[in-house]
Amino acid sequence: MQRLMRSELPIFCIKFRDYVRAKYRQELVLTEEVDEHGLPVTALYLPENSPHFEQIIEDYHIFIAEPMHERYEQASWQSGDTSPNRASYSLKDLWRFSRMDLNGLKNAKFTVFLTALCILIYLFGLFGWDEEIMEFSHYPAFIDEDWQLWRYISHSLVHLSPLHILFNLTWWWIFAGAIERKFGTGKLIGLFFVAAIISGIGQNIASGPAFFGLSGVIYAVLGFVFCVDKFSSQTSFDLPLGFFNMLLVGIAFGFISPLIGINMGNTAHISGLIVGLLFGFLQAKK
Repeated sequence: MQRLMRSELPIFCIKFRDYVRAKYRQELVLTEEVDEHGLPVTALYLPENSPHFEQIIEDYHIFIAEPMHERYEQASWQSGDTSPNRASYSLKDLWRFSRMDLNGLKNAKFTVFLTALCILIYLFGLFGWDEEIMEFSHYPAFIDEDWQLWRYISHSLVHLSPLHILFNLTWWWIFAGAIERKFGTGKLIGLFFVAAIISGIGQNIASGPAFFGLSGVIYAVLGFVFCVDKFSSQTSFDLPLGFFNMLLVGIAFGFISPLIGINMGNTAHISGLIVGLLFGFLQAKK
């Protein structure tokens, strides 16, 4: 059998398997494996004797260029797998997507700690402490606040809406956890502090101190995994080929989002991404 892909994100393998199943009535082999670092991954194999071998290979190259295309979402329903077991399997895949089983939790302590801290701060805000939280944690706005060093970090821990915290913590949970498990807690802590400080400085210069959220750090985390995946000969996150394009689309959306009433910290995103790319490139060369 020929391996088509191997990924820490099983959703990509499942999408293409369902697409091939719906289009060709051909079953691909979905397996659980362990990578060179001892971490669980999902692999997808194509039997060599498949009657549609060449066409499936061609479809695979199209898929990895745009894995989020709607045709792959539709295929999950067209594949004919609508049994009750499908629902429970999907729930299991969502859990595996995070790669935070009990063993993973032990090796991702900072990821878990920061996730819990952001949630706790958000809950305090919901219970009426929002003004006090923002007053205590905003980026330095006055001369007497310049030496309150926590403010250069604390702005990244505050979120202002359910979607704000949901999107940021989802990406943090998945990719920061992967970084911490592969390279250790110290590496992730260093990336977090540098990205929070640099993205905060950049956003303050661009728009003033009225900004909150972990998104600058998130872009640093995503930039890091992209660089390591692309340039390291020893470590791979098995990212899809369109991953970096997704980052660029996200940044581009930040510039047009005010047209629909959404304002984003574009400078924080860009500066965070640059920090992550630099960290990732150095790690890959190391």
